[in-house]
Amino acid sequence: MFRKEVVSELRSRVAISSVGLFALTTLVAVAYQIGPYRIHEQDRPHLQAALLWIILFFGASSGLPRVFVKEEDAHTAKTLRLAARPGAVLVGKFLFNLLLLLGLEGFLVPLFGVFMGFAPRNLLALLLVLVAGAVGLAACATMVAAIISRATGSSTLFVVLAVPLVLPLLVFLIQGTRMAATTPDLTAIGPALQAVSSLTGVTLVTSGFLFPVVWHD
Repeated sequence: MFRKEVVSELRSRVAISSVGLFALTTLVAVAYQIGPYRIHEQDRPHLQAALLWIILFFGASSGLPRVFVKEEDAHTAKTLRLAARPGAVLVGKFLFNLLLLLGLEGFLVPLFGVFMGFAPRNLLALLLVLVAGAVGLAACATMVAAIISRATGSSTLFVVLAVPLVLPLLVFLIQGTRMAATTPDLTAIGPALQAVSSLTGVTLVTSGFLFPVVWHD
């Protein structure tokens, strides 16, 4: 299932293009209006951490729902329900969204550092927060995408449903990013990582139980 998603995306590149262009456009607009030197130095880590995750989330939201929406649009969902078990579908779609998010972070975060003057004091801590955030966002986004796949205006509905679920996750990710930017101590991000891991675990377990009902309903 994961290989199918990757091969399909490499042929069309719709999700990659939409996610990359949306995130890049948002970053350029933010950098042009705010920039690193229009913020007081002591306030930069707080604002930069929040802006980074806002850009990542809304950039990703332009492409993550496609994992299920494209199946409904192409009328392949019924065939997929017959050909694969719900667990395999969920894991394959989740892994693809995770790969998409990790690629977006690898593309956007260095540009964010250049445009916004973002220079974290602990790169390993930032990397751990980014990976944890990608797993958590992919878990939430995959389940929400399955729920809204057959609805009209699914892209708009995705953001409406995803924001309340992702908001607690984003709060802790912003906190962890801020700590990675302000202190070289790796243990400083511990509470944020624990909170993100707990929220992600709850989301994954809940999705495992609910997805078969959503998928076959």
